[in-house]
Amino acid sequence: MATRARRESARRVSDCVTALLRDQPFFGSLALRLPIRPDAARETLASDGHEIRYSPDWVAQADADLIKTAIGRVVLACALKHHTRRGEREPGRWQHASQLVTHGLLRDAGFKLPPDAEAWDGISVEQAYDRLPEPQEDGGEGKDGPPSEGGGSGAAGPQPDNDNDDGGPDDDNGNGSADASDHGDPQADDDGDAGHGQSADDGDPQPRDDSSGDSDSGTPPSCDPSGTGEVMDAPAGSGDDAGTGQAPPDVSAEEQAWDEAMHQALNLAKAQGKAPGAVEETICDAHRSTLDWRSLLRRYLTDAAARDYSWSVPNRRFIDSGLYLPSIRSEGMGTLAVIIDTSGSVDSDALAAFWSEVREVAAEVEPERIVVLQVDAAVQDEEHYAPGELPEQIVVKGRWGTDFRPGFARLAEQGIRPAVCLYFTDLDCDRYPEVEPPFPVVWADYGEGVGLWCQPPPWGEHIRIDG
Repeated sequence: MATRARRESARRVSDCVTALLRDQPFFGSLALRLPIRPDAARETLASDGHEIRYSPDWVAQADADLIKTAIGRVVLACALKHHTRRGEREPGRWQHASQLVTHGLLRDAGFKLPPDAEAWDGISVEQAYDRLPEPQEDGGEGKDGPPSEGGGSGAAGPQPDNDNDDGGPDDDNGNGSADASDHGDPQADDDGDAGHGQSADDGDPQPRDDSSGDSDSGTPPSCDPSGTGEVMDAPAGSGDDAGTGQAPPDVSAEEQAWDEAMHQALNLAKAQGKAPGAVEETICDAHRSTLDWRSLLRRYLTDAAARDYSWSVPNRRFIDSGLYLPSIRSEGMGTLAVIIDTSGSVDSDALAAFWSEVREVAAEVEPERIVVLQVDAAVQDEEHYAPGELPEQIVVKGRWGTDFRPGFARLAEQGIRPAVCLYFTDLDCDRYPEVEPPFPVVWADYGEGVGLWCQPPPWGEHIRIDG
């Protein structure tokens, strides 16, 4: 009977992940990357960024909407790096803060929250933590509760000192503790098959059965004040950089892995027209300045590769267990367009660094072709290359004025609709096309922001080339 009950709980969790893939693909694709296993020591459902654990008893009794909300919350908290940022803060108070700042994003994305779940909008998890009362000696928070003007999922919490969404780089004040043990990796394997319901290295397609469902020794006690899922600290690495104020290498790798997973999930959701707007804005703002320009450029190019779920090619990890879940397939990139501003102010050193990075990433993502335009006030040169044929250096042609319109006009004239267009420029120009192109544009800006017309571009992604 107990085995049947555990199987039924596993089936319910799998059904909820499948529903998220269909209705909330951003959250569903993140959940699909993580092993999922029962853990009777959890109050509800939890994640440490490497796996999802659930209480079989809670899953058996909970409404399916609440299970989906809990899955969505824990993967969102990991995407915002709440599992790596607690440091020495009190665990229960941190958990409450994490829930407060993610509830609003979940609410806006269409998830159903418990009636008494509070949401504080426009505030970081560190700010929420500081505004919550300190725990009393008995371990509970002060009876007055957090300084809020109302309850319910739409309640507005204390107003932040500024409009800083959660996850900003200036809020990164510590790493996760070393309480949990390492059980997997948030990244899928090369063909996109995720570890849903399965450890990344044991090869067993069945959800891991911990006998009675007892938790691993050494894991922290469960803490879920709102009943919407808990985020656990990321597993500890081998390094010990205590007192240095720096994230140890394993935590940096963990955060980088979640950055990549998160942006791939966001692109999948965008392709289906189901990207959660508030979540997208928060995540982009939170992580834009935490990566150097080379990492950002690499991310934009790898994200441009077509990725989607394939139900016709099922995830082979789950076939033996009778679960029919999709795999994530990559179909490669179409055309990559590179437009180089060759006006008189072009910076040769910055261009060399930019071009070197483009060549390296293009060799990895292998677009069908690469169209390179050199443009000042007009198109001065046009070349088409295969990924392995890019020259080591660009011989600059032009050196006149700057106009952003001719390059886009040339692409339109030739019927070229690239998967992504990179525009290398100092942005010292105000002549943009009247209509935004129907493809992603990344402005690789090497300027100092001191020119007569230096303003952020009216559309597209903007990254600064420096160092």
